[in-house]
Amino acid sequence: WSELLGVERIGRHDHFFELGGHSLLVIRMIERLRKAGFDVTVRTLFTHPTLCALSESCEEMDEFLL
Repeated sequence: WSELLGVERIGRHDHFFELGGHSLLVIRMIERLRKAGFDVTVRTLFTHPTLCALSESCEEMDEFLL
């Protein structure tokens, strides 16, 4: 998020949209996550806008698929 949002320090409870994130950056984020092997949707990022919540969401998806 730091590189994408242009913010030097980001905490796990920081809110993507409060840090300046917007819909175009969501699309860029999804592209990066998919390249890293995560299947994330726009809805996922809007409903889990902190790093902590997004991480937990990805872990739940992994458990569901196993």
